[in-house]
Amino acid sequence: MTIFGGGGGQKKAPLIGDSGIPAYCLKKIGSRHILVAGGGGASKTGVQNEIQTHLITTEMATPEVGFRSECVDKFDTESMATMNMDIACALDEQNARYVIAAGQENFCCLYMTRGFKLADAENNNQLAFDIKKVGKIRTDQHPNNSYQKCVRFDRNSRGKIFATGGADGHIRIWDAQAIFRMENENAEPLCTIQAHKADVDDLDFSSDSKTIISVGGEGAVIWKAQTGERLYDLQFPIEIARGFKMRSVRCTPLGNASKNTVFVTAYNSISRGSKDQASYLSLWAFNEERKVARPIVTKLMAKGQSISSLTVSECGNFTAIGTMSGGVGVFDTHECRRLYFAPESHGLFVTGIEFVPKSAPSLSEGLAVESPGVSSGFQASVVTLAADKTMQLHRVPYSQPQPFSEMLLITSIISLLFVWLSSYFLLV
Repeated sequence: MTIFGGGGGQKKAPLIGDSGIPAYCLKKIGSRHILVAGGGGASKTGVQNEIQTHLITTEMATPEVGFRSECVDKFDTESMATMNMDIACALDEQNARYVIAAGQENFCCLYMTRGFKLADAENNNQLAFDIKKVGKIRTDQHPNNSYQKCVRFDRNSRGKIFATGGADGHIRIWDAQAIFRMENENAEPLCTIQAHKADVDDLDFSSDSKTIISVGGEGAVIWKAQTGERLYDLQFPIEIARGFKMRSVRCTPLGNASKNTVFVTAYNSISRGSKDQASYLSLWAFNEERKVARPIVTKLMAKGQSISSLTVSECGNFTAIGTMSGGVGVFDTHECRRLYFAPESHGLFVTGIEFVPKSAPSLSEGLAVESPGVSSGFQASVVTLAADKTMQLHRVPYSQPQPFSEMLLITSIISLLFVWLSSYFLLV
């Protein structure tokens, strides 16, 4: 396990960039870029509301980190700041066609990238995306405090289907193409689910797109995505006592071969001031045919920590978290085993965390060539964003094999012990 902190005498935090605005969302787009979104909101503070495109580059990077995040483009979101966001690839990385769903107050705005463009980032003509706003829909109908809290694409739909959750406790599943065709904000959802009594705090589609898991104040529920049928109410693992609340959920592709939905859940103490404050990660498997869900493993993440962000790698093998105290952790999903933890790496709580790839495909047509990516040479790497506006790159090294001299010493000790025991029993 790799650990470092930001305190005196300890390793310096791996800073790669700065958003320059209060930023609440961070999403990978392609293998080289990150979208960062936020702003000052509707209040006239002079702080711009925008979606920034950042290129992760080696140019002018510090030797300690080796990479730098350069803001190569900004898209004005007018009077509303983006508070939650998801991205889906509509074709492939070479075509640079992506659909972006951005939660702005009680609306979800849809954007599309129409390919690459050269952005005049300080006259370096860096590669960015040609982003266009293509739709807007009201996604929450709370009478007093209407607000969208979460949005997720169905990964198998290529950006055509997405789900939203908000303050009115409803999950709404949308057809993005129908919204593109509408000239107003009144498109109807494909399905509406009365999921929770209050806020829908988080949600995610299963990897086979058949189910949706939602998180609310009273717990988590698994739903049939096509009909909205309630399939299962998730119970707390026995390892977690009362006084905890589920914070987030992310589905993985790990159960595809066995026709199970395998997902990761994060739990925080309800009382922030409690001396017993802690947070947990749990890996679950749900079988729709039998309508049974069981925790595979549940592990204490850390004492005195609360999880603020959760993500799972595309392969499903790694899980990463950001904490309210600015910490960053990476775990082996299969065992919820900690591989890396950087306590208080950021100055404030982590608002976004994303895995970055080990390789980057060629962007030239007809060339099936891959170049090393940001995570090349490491088990896994994540980019993080925090409320202090900083962006960091955290990389998990491969475990080092034992040196030959150590192995020889251990073998010698075992051999001597065996000889001594043999002599002892012969004498007896």
